[in-house]
Amino acid sequence: MKSQTTARIRVTVALAVGCLLAGCGANPPEPAPAPPPPPSTAGPDPALVSWAGGYCGAVKDMRLIVYSMAKGYDIQTAADLPKAEESLKKLDTALTAAITGLEKLPKIAQDADELAAGELAFYRKLHGKVTEFRTLLPRGGVEYAKAALNLSGADLVTHVPAVKTGDVPGLDQAMKADKACELVG
Repeated sequence: MKSQTTARIRVTVALAVGCLLAGCGANPPEPAPAPPPPPSTAGPDPALVSWAGGYCGAVKDMRLIVYSMAKGYDIQTAADLPKAEESLKKLDTALTAAITGLEKLPKIAQDADELAAGELAFYRKLHGKVTEFRTLLPRGGVEYAKAALNLSGADLVTHVPAVKTGDVPGLDQAMKADKACELVG
């Protein structure tokens, strides 16, 4: 009997050791992951959504106008000068609208105000250049028209705001909530 009991104990110990080595041991269950936080029902700040709509309305055309302007290479002869004049006039009008729209924005938050102020300064400076280009274009000829269009287009394409919209807390969400912001960002 003693040998049977000893044999049973050895078999039981061997099975237990085998199971442990094989990974069959009882591991404590891993804790369940924390449930995700409930979605915010508040949405973006309505005042910031309104501000974003005004901002986007002011700058939207400026983001796209460069694609509709005549390019320097489009101006080959004096007969092409009206294309340059029309493009600069269109740019002047869009800049005037952007400046007016940005000036109307209420003060809302430091970062948002800095974004608007930076864009306003850029558009005012470019407007000054465009006004000068338009004044001198009739006397400047083809080469002047090419240069005016190239410089204006380059200014628009290479411009990067000092404060990006993504750096303004809550502005990305507010812009997504306003239709005027679909092409701005």
